[in-house]
Amino acid sequence: MKKKIKNIQMVIVCGGRGKRMGSITNKYPKPMIKIGKKTIIEHKVNYYRTQGIKNFIFCLGYKAKILKKFLSKKVPSNIYNISSLEHGILKRISLVKDKIKKPTLISYGDTLARINFSSLILKHKSSKCPITIVVAPIKNPFGIVNWNKKNRATKFEEKPVLNHFIGYAVISPNFFSKINKKIINLRDGKGMVEAINLLIKKKQVNIYKFDDLQITINSPSELKNAKMNYNKYFTLNDTFKK
Repeated sequence: MKKKIKNIQMVIVCGGRGKRMGSITNKYPKPMIKIGKKTIIEHKVNYYRTQGIKNFIFCLGYKAKILKKFLSKKVPSNIYNISSLEHGILKRISLVKDKIKKPTLISYGDTLARINFSSLILKHKSSKCPITIVVAPIKNPFGIVNWNKKNRATKFEEKPVLNHFIGYAVISPNFFSKINKKIINLRDGKGMVEAINLLIKKKQVNIYKFDDLQITINSPSELKNAKMNYNKYFTLNDTFKK
């Protein structure tokens, strides 16, 4: 029987404007979009609870008051941190770094994946790296072309399978001590990208390979696909049923 970690803590980042969703997010933040009869954030939290996670820290930005009011009814007695709309993902996480006293899960507010979080944390601890990122193979819907300075094609690959970071990670308490403020203060997701690249150079980024059910909603087309196929994801157990 696999070891189950108790008292897992998770930081859920829900601060972005969701611009790629168009007018859908004019009234509500993206985590409050419904898939079936429940919102994205409800599906997420319900699944995390099946994994024994009870301690949540929500990093809020866009439409923060609306989301906080909604969440406080669904997930009471947790921590809510509201920050500027101008802050990027890494900056939002850094504002709660005093709460990160042990390896802590990071999750973006628009992703859901059937990850074994106890396994993820155990592998993170054994790596002794300040961060572990969850990577999944995803088939690219387009052909990828490379070319040289003379505009001559050097490689063409039809719909390759590429390894993607899917918005889940584990960070240790020493993570932010290894990154300078300039990187932390970068807008949008640039700070996280630069931080990971910096630590890659130092060989301090651990990879957790994941190849199971997942869903990410970044655009109206992805939302449409999620609504058409959500039963594949949300009937995994009673928590995910309509």
